[in-house]
Amino acid sequence: MAIFFSEHFKRQLKRLKKKYPQIKEDLLRAVDAFNPQNEISIGRSIYKIRISSSDMRRGRSGGSAELSLGGGFRSYIFLYRKKDLLVPLCIYAKTETENITENELEYHFLQTFEEIIRTF
Repeated sequence: MAIFFSEHFKRQLKRLKKKYPQIKEDLLRAVDAFNPQNEISIGRSIYKIRISSSDMRRGRSGGSAELSLGGGFRSYIFLYRKKDLLVPLCIYAKTETENITENELEYHFLQTFEEIIRTF
């Protein structure tokens, strides 16, 4: 299955890459391992995936008992079966955003789908 990264998605990734330099590798690892049966289906062939981060600290920090919170990234992936494509719609750090709203997801979907139509 091919992966299509829209310009809309690349802009999100570029913003996160400033703070998390390994995010591209983390994302590719997660997308390569994508299996619809193992992911959370949101409906309309959209899946929510968890992406572990190589850049976020884990466990105890600096000898204190404080544990890192949230950790990792979340991404919504559109499985476009007609073209046999995996299309990431959005990505965000769990430390910055807990969840996105239905309206935000719809926005990302529409932005990305317009690019898919123009490209294919």
